[in-house]
Amino acid sequence: RGLRTAEAIREFLKPSWEHNIHAPYLFRDMAKAVERIYESIGAKQKIAVFGDYDADGVTSAVLLIDTLKNLGADTLVYLPHREREGYGLNIPALNYLKEKGAQLVITCDCGIANVAEVAHGNSLGLEIIVTDHHQPQPELPKAYAILHPGLAGETYPCKDPSGGGVAFKLVQGLLLYEGCPLKLAEREQHEKWLLDLVAISTVADMVPLLGENRTLVSFGLTVLKKTRRLGLKQLLATAQLQPGRLSSVSIGYQIAPRINAAGRLDHANAAYALLMSQSEAEAHELARALNLTNSERQRISEEMVVLARERLGPTSGDRHVLALYEPTWQMGMVGLVAGKLAQEYHRPVVIMCDQRGNIGGSGRGVPGFDLVAALSACAKNLLNYGGHKQAAGFSLTRDSLVSFTEALEVEATKQLAGVDLRPIVYVDMELNFSDLTCDFAHNLLQMEPHGQGNPRPRF
Repeated sequence: RGLRTAEAIREFLKPSWEHNIHAPYLFRDMAKAVERIYESIGAKQKIAVFGDYDADGVTSAVLLIDTLKNLGADTLVYLPHREREGYGLNIPALNYLKEKGAQLVITCDCGIANVAEVAHGNSLGLEIIVTDHHQPQPELPKAYAILHPGLAGETYPCKDPSGGGVAFKLVQGLLLYEGCPLKLAEREQHEKWLLDLVAISTVADMVPLLGENRTLVSFGLTVLKKTRRLGLKQLLATAQLQPGRLSSVSIGYQIAPRINAAGRLDHANAAYALLMSQSEAEAHELARALNLTNSERQRISEEMVVLARERLGPTSGDRHVLALYEPTWQMGMVGLVAGKLAQEYHRPVVIMCDQRGNIGGSGRGVPGFDLVAALSACAKNLLNYGGHKQAAGFSLTRDSLVSFTEALEVEATKQLAGVDLRPIVYVDMELNFSDLTCDFAHNLLQMEPHGQGNPRPRF
């Protein structure tokens, strides 16, 4: 795993809350953001939390709303509709929040690319705090405060948390504030019982499970096994998961897909309602509905992958990037299909469909390819774009489709020139049968939780 020092090995094998969790006020704008939030609470101003429609964005919103309510805030939550609104802040939503009386808006898992939208919010008299982790664009929004670990000059040590991870640092900042109304024991309890959501967001968004992220997931899995959230308890039951045997794999393949399914096929509000539910009957019904939605999501994605293979045909191996446009597909599903095809064909894939009169798309990359950098090189053909090196979304006009796919192939050819695109199987070590002892099995468990940056060992 490339760990060379005793300190790094100790952090990896025995994550410590005291030593491996960074102070939230290491964020440059943390004090500014926290003071503004408490100012709003004291003045009884309405605070709106603007999230996202995936598991990371939904859990981030729950983290913040849960905390703000506990601190006595007047709150409002807004999760955009994937098909009708798309990713990130949008002007109609900001107008709606203003009409509902919001004076402060906190984004989670979005906002860093929304320069025009933040400017519009400012013109309405809204003050906006951005918490995000997606790749920043050259121009930053003129927000009241920005919590983003990847900004130039940012002093926060962990550079690749999930959106929920950044939201959790804001929660920690609020709880550490000298004017926090909660008693010390109440603060510690509140912080602890949010870690199940932090673990879900961190695993679901596939950020590296190293450093602080690994520590958060390690402790978060412990909390998840004992979760107090009625919605999560019912979700585990419908997925037939035993709480005592939960792992990062359970989150990645069972829990997160069910939360994501709400925003893919309908609206993420259903997943948000599940995680916030205070009624066992309501939680049971919402979990059952999400389970059915997830089954439908699996069926549709399988059909789309089969059709995509047919459309790509035998010449796909001649291209450095695979681009496919199918007008009738759902925007909520194209990322899943792109991911499956990228694994199958071992090259970047972008899948596009019609979206609100234009074309929306989602892409997945491969090692050695920076998808956001490639989209940036094609920016003149796009209406907007954003995301991470390995996963990104974008939109364009129908007239730009041909020029965009041609420009993307040119950029992919540049990035992947000389790169062997054949799949690589990484083997950690060779074992003899005699090595497979109970001690070996025990030591292997210390490698968990597994995920990005720390895959399950292969022998």
